[in-house]
Amino acid sequence: MRRKALYGLLALGAYAVFLLVTAPARVVLPDLIGGLPAFVRIADIHGTVWDGRLALFVSTNTGADPLSRVRFRFTPLALIEGRAGYDVHFTGAVQGHMRIAFGRKVQAFSDLAITAPAGTLAALIPAAQNFGPGGDLALHARTLIWGPHPSGHGTLTWDQAALVSAPVNPLGSYTARFVLASQALSYRIRTLTGPLRVTGHGRYRLAPGVLSFTGDVRGRGLRLGGLVDNIGIPDGHGGRRLTFRMPL
Repeated sequence: MRRKALYGLLALGAYAVFLLVTAPARVVLPDLIGGLPAFVRIADIHGTVWDGRLALFVSTNTGADPLSRVRFRFTPLALIEGRAGYDVHFTGAVQGHMRIAFGRKVQAFSDLAITAPAGTLAALIPAAQNFGPGGDLALHARTLIWGPHPSGHGTLTWDQAALVSAPVNPLGSYTARFVLASQALSYRIRTLTGPLRVTGHGRYRLAPGVLSFTGDVRGRGLRLGGLVDNIGIPDGHGGRRLTFRMPL
């Protein structure tokens, strides 16, 4: 009798999952990903919760700019951990892939590899608009947890970095290794190539939204040397020591 009851419960559970994953994505998905930043919106949702697609847009002063076309597919194994899991692929200005699992108040991102033009920052981060960033950004992370206790680590690379006001472009290519823990993102920057050499470390505190950095900056060549001379203080070795703290 108990065995029959168990089989019955399993059958009901399987049927409930079937109903969920075959539901129209446009009905279920907005509530599932309701934690998106206010300036990012979704549109053109098609398919089911199991397999579908949508478009991501970012709100700007001139309207809404397209970020990416997104294809998602349900991964049943995430249910073992009590989460709704997806394989997600991006095409468009933002490209790449990741796995995401939605749990109760927690989102887990894994195998994350995303690339985007640095100019996208100007749309996402108001403070970046004055600098007119150019080049390409690449984000890689094995696992990132977002929720009441964020955690994880990864790498952000800025290739062929450029700024609209710089006398020489590109300035170089840079990489930052970061660790997310204790409501803060700590990072270390180093230069891969280029005439503007930057090394240092800093932290971004999530709750107040404050970015800090301490490091050294050196410029090769006369034109970049003049630019570097206008920031920080001399370090005694031909470079400049730079420290700042700003809301972001």
